[in-house]
Amino acid sequence: MEHGIAYIEMNGNINLETENFLLKIEGKRNKYLQPEKHGRAFTKAGLKAIFLFLTNENEINDTYREIARNAGIAIGNVKLIHEGLIEEGYTLRVNEKELKLTNRKELLQKWVTAYTEKLKPTLYIGNFRFNNPNEFIKWKDLNMERTHTQWGGEGAGNIYTDYLQPEILTLYTNEKKANLIKEYRLLPDPDGNIIVYEKFWKDKNPFKNVVRPIVAYADLLATGNRRCIETAQKIYEQLIDNTL
Repeated sequence: MEHGIAYIEMNGNINLETENFLLKIEGKRNKYLQPEKHGRAFTKAGLKAIFLFLTNENEINDTYREIARNAGIAIGNVKLIHEGLIEEGYTLRVNEKELKLTNRKELLQKWVTAYTEKLKPTLYIGNFRFNNPNEFIKWKDLNMERTHTQWGGEGAGNIYTDYLQPEILTLYTNEKKANLIKEYRLLPDPDGNIIVYEKFWKDKNPFKNVVRPIVAYADLLATGNRRCIETAQKIYEQLIDNTL
C-alpha cells in the first residue's frame, strides 16, 4: 500500500491495510476485458434497422427493399438482421410473411448500449462553437431546417422535459459543414461545446427540431452525468415506456 493508499485493481490485485487488518494480493496479470458481445443483428447496419423497428414496429414487415431504403442500409443486410433478431429472441415469426418484435424493452436497452459503443462514434462529424459565444444561451432561437438538423443530447433533454439546462449541445445533421457554418454561425473548434453527428434516420414531418426520444435517451445515459441520467429517465417514463 504505497503512500498509505488502499487499492483494488480489476485484475485482482488488492492492497488493504488497517490498524488490525491486512489484505494483500499481488502478481495478478492484467487481463484483456472483452467488450459486451452483440449478435449479427447489432452491427452498424443492424442498429439502424432496429431503430427503424423500435420507432415504427410495422416497418419490420416491409419489403427488404423498403427496409433498406428507410434505414439507409444495403439490402443484403436485411435478411441477416431479421435472422439475428429471431435467434436472440427479439422477433417472433407469426406466420410465413409476418414478424413481430418481442422483448421490446430489453431490445431497447441493448440497442442503447450497442449504439453508444458501435454506431455513434462512426457518426461523429466534429466539435463546433458559436461564432459569438453569447449565442450559446440563445441556442433555442437557432432557426434550423428540422428535417435535416435536430438537437440531441442535453438540448433534446431540455426540449422534452424542461428539466436540464444544457452545458454541452449536440446536433444531428445531414447538412454539409459549410452550411452549418453559414446558416447557423458555427465554427469548427476541437474544444467546442457543440458536438455534431451525422443524422442516420429519416423524418418526413418532424414536429420539433429534436431527435427521436430514444436517441435523446441514449445520448443522455452515455454522459454518465447524474442530472443527464435523471433527464433520460424522465424521457423514458414520459415518452418511451408506453410505446414499447
